[in-house]
Amino acid sequence: MEKGLLGLIFLKPDRLTLRIIDLDKHQVVNEARSGSLHVGQQAIANYAENISAIANNLLGFKRLLADYQVTNYYLYGALTDIDLVTGKYVANQIYVRTGLKIKWLNKDQTLANVLAAVDQVVEHEEIEKKQLTGYVLNIGLNTSNLAYYKKGKYTRSWEIDLGKARLSQLVNNLRQTAATPSDIILDYISSKLEYLVPELKNNEESTMLIQGAETLAERYLPAEKHVEKVPHKEFHKRYQHLLNASDQYIIHHYDVDEQSVNWVLPTYLIVRQMMRLLNVKKVYVTDVSVLDGLEVTRAHPEVVIKMVKTAADNLAIRYGADSSHKRFVTAVAMQLYDALKPIHRLDDHYRLLLEVACKVDDIGNFINPQGHYRHSAYILEANPLIGLSSQDNEVIAEVSRYHSSETPEVSQPHYMHLDSEIQLPVAQLAAILRVADSLDDSRLQKILQVHLALVGDDLQIKVKTTDDLVLEQWAFERKNQLFAEVYGLHPKLIIVGRD
Repeated sequence: MEKGLLGLIFLKPDRLTLRIIDLDKHQVVNEARSGSLHVGQQAIANYAENISAIANNLLGFKRLLADYQVTNYYLYGALTDIDLVTGKYVANQIYVRTGLKIKWLNKDQTLANVLAAVDQVVEHEEIEKKQLTGYVLNIGLNTSNLAYYKKGKYTRSWEIDLGKARLSQLVNNLRQTAATPSDIILDYISSKLEYLVPELKNNEESTMLIQGAETLAERYLPAEKHVEKVPHKEFHKRYQHLLNASDQYIIHHYDVDEQSVNWVLPTYLIVRQMMRLLNVKKVYVTDVSVLDGLEVTRAHPEVVIKMVKTAADNLAIRYGADSSHKRFVTAVAMQLYDALKPIHRLDDHYRLLLEVACKVDDIGNFINPQGHYRHSAYILEANPLIGLSSQDNEVIAEVSRYHSSETPEVSQPHYMHLDSEIQLPVAQLAAILRVADSLDDSRLQKILQVHLALVGDDLQIKVKTTDDLVLEQWAFERKNQLFAEVYGLHPKLIIVGRD
């Protein structure tokens, strides 16, 4: 576990923040923020045009870190709406100008860190008796997210195509052409939430915690508190007043600058419509941020791992995957992975990715059992899992693609276009999954016990069974060729007894 002083720097489209933390005392020593970075019209994350301001602020942060004698520090950034290639260009410019390497967080990783911070603040400040049942609304600049919790545990989340900066552009355009732009905006927000209605109406809980609404947090949070209840009547009173308030009034009364003044009304509009849609009875606001989440997840990575597994399980349920088969394959695959660790030399993170792939590799059956592995891959591409990087999600999708008939070969276009860094791990994980999957080809879990033994170039898989394994033996022989090619071992299925 880390000790001493830790520096965390987070770059988001509108600002840079440095936090220096005393890990021994569990307290913030100093926090510094840059001035506003200009948010773009087409791309909210306008990093390329702001690169000089970003670099100058980072150099200032480095001097502050040196003053505090902090040698353990890290720079993170929100990808928001830029692609990975553009992210690499920006990362290179930052490194050339400052010597700092940035770790980009995609939307799913950013949300996981926010929720990790929410978990901690709900527990520490004893909101809802430490067990939130309800919703967490994360309001972003480009998009927002809604997460559902049941008895303090993350259940699932939805991305919403609504962000306060993006919505402010529509508000400004409508102010020039419409007499009552707020009514049109509310209809627009409702249209973006329409797809959620069938799922959300099934949940009777009506508590909502709002994150990412700085003006609300500043208005309602008392000193030394990080979460507080928002009175309904007062919220609606402020909302009605904001509908016709001038920018000058908002700047003066809400402590915002000339850029973020445009985000105050959109924030209230989003919250108001979510309250109506969810029939919210209790509303809380929090000021926790991604930085708080990074502090939590660096010390307790298991928080995010639990979210990842929950999201995978929920995706499997949503697409009707066989739960008994999933549990069997996962257990055998983990056993194989651990036994082969001296050979594949992959870390625990890849073990997690394999475990997730075991949970979701068959979801393509929902579309069509014929070629289900391809369907699984594109469902996963369209539904990235919370807490995982884009590359992690790609690994899971490709391992699922190659768990059945197709194998990862140079002639395969998907495999050919993978980053060279992950081509071998994809093949290694797929090879393990193919063997594990073959041992339950009948979907009847006939095998009770599996024992592994390396004998020369043979991997002996000794099994105890309840029935004949004719189908499993056929599938095993058909699917183990990739394993032999990747690991240089010959898998041998040996039946040692029957109950």
